[in-house]
Amino acid sequence: MSGSTHLQPILILALSCTVVAGKVVQLPPKKNATTGQTVTFHCSFPLFRDKYKIVVRWWKGGEQEFLNSQHDPRRSFRVESKASAILRLQKVRFGDAGVYYCRVEGEFTGNGTGTQLDVSASPHPLTILPNFSANGSLTCLCKTSEFYPADVTIVWHKDGQKVTAGVKTSSEKNAKGLYEASSYLEEPQPPQSGTVFICEVYHSTLKVPTWVNYTVRFAENESNPTFPWWIYLCGAIALLLLIIALALCCKFCCCKKSKAHGNNIRMKQCVRCSEPITQNPKCKEQGVKKDNIQMLSQRNPGRVEKVNETAPKHKEHRKRDRDAMCA
Repeated sequence: MSGSTHLQPILILALSCTVVAGKVVQLPPKKNATTGQTVTFHCSFPLFRDKYKIVVRWWKGGEQEFLNSQHDPRRSFRVESKASAILRLQKVRFGDAGVYYCRVEGEFTGNGTGTQLDVSASPHPLTILPNFSANGSLTCLCKTSEFYPADVTIVWHKDGQKVTAGVKTSSEKNAKGLYEASSYLEEPQPPQSGTVFICEVYHSTLKVPTWVNYTVRFAENESNPTFPWWIYLCGAIALLLLIIALALCCKFCCCKKSKAHGNNIRMKQCVRCSEPITQNPKCKEQGVKKDNIQMLSQRNPGRVEKVNETAPKHKEHRKRDRDAMCA
């Protein structure tokens, strides 16, 4: 608003001159802007009797067509009075740089003198990337955003003290015509936790330098990064569950084997009761004798009794068991 207020006397003077000279004038002839800002171009022409009969068009030098808001909504056009019009360009980009002209049509027709727009790009924001080597030494990389013009200064600070040793800075131009700068700070000795490194950048687009900082946190651990505590806790729990599962599995297998072994013992102890035993030859002979005795008893009962009386009255325990097995 203050800039437009200062321009009012100039526009009035230009208007009076255009009325006399019958020319279209654009003031100021040159403008500087930084990417992201809003720029307003002014066009002054001889006084019209009817404001609504004024037609003002704008074009950019080197282009064949007039500008319009449909192709680029950042642009807006307005006739402010019977003798002036404006073009407002929002969120200026680096590619918007060039010369802008106005053309007035109606009761009076003429082209403006043109306004040169120079666009600068700020290196802000910055990015700082730390990198620890195997021996604990630190290398910090500071990168700028795309900027213009090319002149830039990068300064490093360590705990508030300016650092010049171990600093390497380079800048290059990209395909857009903008520049990008990178600066390395090499710290040969492993830094202590809490050490603060600051990358500070000076550029014509900045009223005050822009900067970015990095604070070392447990540098000895950053060179050999460790896992969070909860990962170790989960690993311990998983290991404990595995041990419990193995213990239960071993117990189950041992019980199953002991049970099977017990069953085998019981089967061996009770085999005479549960399973038929193949008779040995002696048992077969006893069976044959028994059958013969039964046949003789049927033919001659008295003789069988004599045979029974001659049999021994006392037998050993093992013999009785064998006889019982052969019964």
